[in-house]
Amino acid sequence: MGQHMSRLLLDWGYRVFSLQRNTLASLPDGVDPIYIDLKDPKALKDLPRAWDFVIHLAGASIPSQFTSVDPVLLNVRMVMNLLEHLEDARVLLVSSCHVYAPSLCLRAEESPIIPQGRYGLAKHLIEQMAGHYEHKLDIRIARPFNHLGPYQRQELVIPSLLRRIRMSGSLDRSAITMSGTNSTRDFVDVADVVAAYLAILQIEVPNHRVFNVCTGTPLTIKHVADLALQILEIEREIAFEGHPNSADDNPFVVGSPARLMSASNWRPHVPLRVSLERMLLS
Repeated sequence: MGQHMSRLLLDWGYRVFSLQRNTLASLPDGVDPIYIDLKDPKALKDLPRAWDFVIHLAGASIPSQFTSVDPVLLNVRMVMNLLEHLEDARVLLVSSCHVYAPSLCLRAEESPIIPQGRYGLAKHLIEQMAGHYEHKLDIRIARPFNHLGPYQRQELVIPSLLRRIRMSGSLDRSAITMSGTNSTRDFVDVADVVAAYLAILQIEVPNHRVFNVCTGTPLTIKHVADLALQILEIEREIAFEGHPNSADDNPFVVGSPARLMSASNWRPHVPLRVSLERMLLS
């Protein structure tokens, strides 16, 4: 996500700094690295306290990794260390659709909040920090739904599925068995996600501080898989074992983008087919 965000900001003419722990991360040309471990508040002492925009993307980001309280505490600690240090900035905290209560309706920003799993709990706790620091910082919160795009972590359901399809080749005619259920999700391309993040930050006087980042279009996992098979010209069936992968694996997670679309010119532009083609070719 950081690379996609950096490229967009550079395209808009911003000077971009990237906070990172080491030199291993690959950065687009034009991004200035700042080597800091956000887990250590003392490491931030030389970091400027005033910025135009701060976009917080650091931390554990795969729900399946939250098998203990450790990643929850890690994510909360990094955000708090950063907000304690900053004195003047417009800050975007990236939350998640996992903060919403289960429902078969579109989630709007005012929908009931019951964090799903420890990942959802971590995001909800981070959201609660905004009010504590609003006396000095202009904090906005994004709640993204399911991303699609190149270079995603292979543990996620769609990258994992696409990898299995590509590895099997066109001669295999057996069914592809998925471990979970044929759930319905709101898939939004990563290019549209980062454009939404920038749009949220560019709102000068927002009437709200929390914005969904989504398309509002419900799509099943099977629909996505069938389209990927069609793109690759492979004829195979998709079968689901029929039981959730985890306690927070809800059957319907789709959002309403109405608030952000009303407050800005942002619209999701990248069709699902284009997202999958980019992923299959990356």
